Amino acid sequence: MRNKQRYVLPAAALAGMFFAGSMTHHAGSQAKGATYSTPVTVMNTTANAAGVRDEDSPGRNAFQTAVNLNISGVTGEGLTIPTGKRLVIDYVTVGASAPSAGTQPYIVIFTTLNGGPSVGYQMTLKQSPLALQQFGDSEKVQIYGDTAFVSLAYAGNVPGIYSAGVSISGHLINIP
Repeated sequence: MRNKQRYVLPAAALAGMFFAGSMTHHAGSQAKGATYSTPVTVMNTTANAAGVRDEDSPGRNAFQTAVNLNISGVTGEGLTIPTGKRLVIDYVTVGASAPSAGTQPYIVIFTTLNGGPSVGYQMTLKQSPLALQQFGDSEKVQIYGDTAFVSLAYAGNVPGIYSAGVSISGHLINIP
């Protein structure tokens, strides 16, 4: 008797759910006088799938620029970022010429996000052991900016000479 009850109650519950479900699809269960739309045709089937692309893909919106700075000329330069885009700087390379003693050269990249404050990212240039007036650095970075400005900076004595070539590589993404 217990074995029959074990199967009869779940079977009755299942039959009740089936009956209730069939009534929701019954023509008589639809509202009288209601207007129903025509059937929808799906055009984007798996057999004929539409192309999808990632608009923020680094390769799709690559960004590359070079900035030449000089202590006796242009000491800083803004980068042009298209409206509606955000620059993601991925890699920075710097080659510089500066005094061999008494001055530590830097490069600073200032960026802003969403109209917020300017934030500086500093690169300390390393002196060449062979050519003492030559400095350089290459760094993989991840710097975001709606605006960007690259500038010379230094610590110590005021340099009589200081020039730098800054190469920036990255990509543009849509501003969310």
